[in-house]
Amino acid sequence: MAEHKIDFENWQRRELFQHFSLTSSPFWAVTYEEDVTEILDFARKHHVSFYHMMIWTAAKALNSVPAFRCAIRKDGIYELDERLPSFTSMKKDSETFQIITMPFLGEFPLSFCRRAEELAENQKEFIRYDLESDALIFVSCLPWINVTGLRNEGLSDPDDSVPRIAWGRFEKKDGRYILGMSFEVNHRLIDGFHIGQFHESFRRIAASLSVQAI
Repeated sequence: MAEHKIDFENWQRRELFQHFSLTSSPFWAVTYEEDVTEILDFARKHHVSFYHMMIWTAAKALNSVPAFRCAIRKDGIYELDERLPSFTSMKKDSETFQIITMPFLGEFPLSFCRRAEELAENQKEFIRYDLESDALIFVSCLPWINVTGLRNEGLSDPDDSVPRIAWGRFEKKDGRYILGMSFEVNHRLIDGFHIGQFHESFRRIAASLSVQAI
């Protein structure tokens, strides 16, 4: 995976990074409503998992925003070429779940969804620790409830740069399907402006699915 080290002294975000480094927990969270109508229509039309389609769309949108691809490491800050989704998946006939880490994202959503389904069906371990890295996106879903806010466990390392995304059950409003989309991110790297960029990219990708090469 290609990446490059950021020139910290000339980085436009240097002062903000230093400011938010003064706190022991530089993380913040936001939840907002996202329109997922086109994604649901696409999933139903092509008989694939809506959850896997959401993961693909969210990951594509997130990777389109450079700030989300930044990673804090011991020797500096790096901009990654790509982040890959690592998502929770309910085990069949069980109340427990697994963590599935995708080996690729790709340009074609159906290929992604089919591979995600295959991995979810065949993985025996709770998690593939050999695939863990700082170049992931942690993804989860609570399809049983309407998510209006969410916090994640384990955010104790102030250098943790992995974005966390989760969403809840979709509901129909005025003919459209809407759900609560939740983010938890490191403020040294990401501001509300970047969440807005994600939202705009997410909407563009979703709207393009009607003509998406599959």
